[in-house]
Amino acid sequence: MSYDLTFVPRSDDQSWDDALDAAEEADSDERPSGEAWARLVVAARQVLGEVSVFEGAYNYELTHEKTGIQLSYYRQEAGITVPYWHRGGDARAVVAAMYQLGEAVQAVTGLPGYDPQLELPLSDALAQPELAVRVFDDVANSFREREISSPSNG
Repeated sequence: MSYDLTFVPRSDDQSWDDALDAAEEADSDERPSGEAWARLVVAARQVLGEVSVFEGAYNYELTHEKTGIQLSYYRQEAGITVPYWHRGGDARAVVAAMYQLGEAVQAVTGLPGYDPQLELPLSDALAQPELAVRVFDDVANSFREREISSPSNG
């Protein structure tokens, strides 16, 4: 279970639901730009510090071990996932890093970002980080109430 940001092509007259559906249907067996990926890795290291990098046949990924933030980059799509390990001040810091990395993804790839938990474009979510922090806190409380072991309720 993770908090996700999605980056897909979207036209001005297209709803986010339609853009996400179109991205799901699109299938590319081309590798994304290596130059863009190199710029994303530099940006991620500026935001997060050291990250581990994976290069697949059709995608790239990086992971920041301490926060669990992961960035995946495909030909026409990118995504950021963050496990619900964080709450309170830690969640605020992780949300800030996640959104800062999201801004870099948008700038480098040209793909607009979407926060499906909040049902907001990333540009709108950036102005209201407390909403994402609340989601992290709500999930941590839910884990605790259901006695699910998680780093967020330890």
